[in-house]
Amino acid sequence: MKKLTALFLIPALALALSLTACGGSVGENSNRVEAAGTPEALNGEIGGEITVSAFESLTQRPFLEEAARLFEEQYPGTKVNIETFSDMPEIKTAEQGNMRMQAVQMQEDPSARSDYISRVNTALMSGTGADILAADVLPMYQFAESGQLMDLGALMEADPDFDLSAYRTNIWEALRYKGSLWYLPLDYAFDYFTYDRSLIRESDVDFGPSSAWSSTELLDLAAPLFDGSAKIFNQSGYSRAGGSSMGMTSGVFARLLKEQYSSLIDLANRQAYFTNGLFTQMLESVKTYERLGYINESVSAQMDAGSMMRGNGPSLPTERFFFKPKNNFSLQQEFTRDLGQRTNVMMMTAGGGSLQGIEDDDAIAGIEADAKGQTPFTFQYGYAMNAASKNQQTAWAFLKFLLSEEMQLSTNLNMLSLPLHNEARAQKAELVLTGAFAGLGAEGGGAPGVMALDDAQREALRLCREATEQLSDQINSYTIRDNTIDAMIQAEVQYFFDGVKSADEVATALQNKVELYLNE
Repeated sequence: MKKLTALFLIPALALALSLTACGGSVGENSNRVEAAGTPEALNGEIGGEITVSAFESLTQRPFLEEAARLFEEQYPGTKVNIETFSDMPEIKTAEQGNMRMQAVQMQEDPSARSDYISRVNTALMSGTGADILAADVLPMYQFAESGQLMDLGALMEADPDFDLSAYRTNIWEALRYKGSLWYLPLDYAFDYFTYDRSLIRESDVDFGPSSAWSSTELLDLAAPLFDGSAKIFNQSGYSRAGGSSMGMTSGVFARLLKEQYSSLIDLANRQAYFTNGLFTQMLESVKTYERLGYINESVSAQMDAGSMMRGNGPSLPTERFFFKPKNNFSLQQEFTRDLGQRTNVMMMTAGGGSLQGIEDDDAIAGIEADAKGQTPFTFQYGYAMNAASKNQQTAWAFLKFLLSEEMQLSTNLNMLSLPLHNEARAQKAELVLTGAFAGLGAEGGGAPGVMALDDAQREALRLCREATEQLSDQINSYTIRDNTIDAMIQAEVQYFFDGVKSADEVATALQNKVELYLNE
């Protein structure tokens, strides 16, 4: 049983908690898998009963229950059952000044996930199971290859009432696996980099919202300029705890791993490449970056969230860094910094190994690219349809309802992610800026939407929206991962950073474990 702790710092607000974006594992768009009876348009009546199944209770249940209630009101005679299986976390709250801190302690039993996946797989193999499945922990690529899921891309194209132009369709195109779209994300998120203009001149490099950079490219760019007065990244080399997209591992290692993931693991062809030198080089390079002073030293022990909550809260940044990796949620800060405003919510993850750093001279360097030059995204809310569903018409209607502008603006969705619906994405940016999305008024406690924007704030919002779209335009891939493999990597790499095993020993152990798993 693992206890995961995340600390949220929320000014004068008890905010609905958010977790990291969903992962999975996807291959190239080759070796097309035929859907189980590639669907025509579904023209039957919307009615009867459907079931939606998800593992995560904290993130999925509130949103799905809200959607089910509204859907049943819109379509009398329907019934949407919601099933979630994980335990709800323990939430501890402490207040200091106008800052309310919430520590979320999740008792995660690794066997619970595997039991859920096994249960879903057994049901699908027997032609039963829920009508709609959340892509939170399930290895969707395996279910797609066995013909157990509907091709939702074909459903969208065959449905005359589905307006593709209302959505950012490059996200769905990036998610196609072996020619088809097996599950629909409702939201998306991406990482980008900022750079300090006092350390790098703008005229020297092609930076901006239309650019894309990998971590290795930025490290190579800054290395000749490094003199020890400022570190290159505001992250430690490795941290065992944290909320990164690579499970419980965070820091520069996790970022490099994310960017090299598809080069190390080919899920479509069931191949692993941990012993070809790439993984070993990656591990050793992190140690080299630490030794040279480019980054902070690794954090090998989990930070005590209790002591953080008893502390004095966040302090003012005092260090400069060449580059800072950020999530798309931070974009508003890039444009409101000079207005004396801060984003309404700050989120820190215990043991994440990141320092905020001085930001006065920061500007956007570009979206994060992987080692192949592709620009991936992540998501938290995504759903697939069981090909054996006995009520496909209603299941498809519910999926479309989840993509509606109304549900895309639900405050039960992750505050940090971006809606797929174009108009909802624009509206959410304003709601977040004013505080209305979090239930804040002009003074931090009024009714939603009462804060009017002045001309300077309106211009900042326009620039933020423009940068968001420029960065989003570049998204063209999705790194589908396998949670079981991620757990194997997490367990093994700590031996290297704790000095117990060499990089070669870790690589060999992972090669054997992952190969065995992929060939089961």
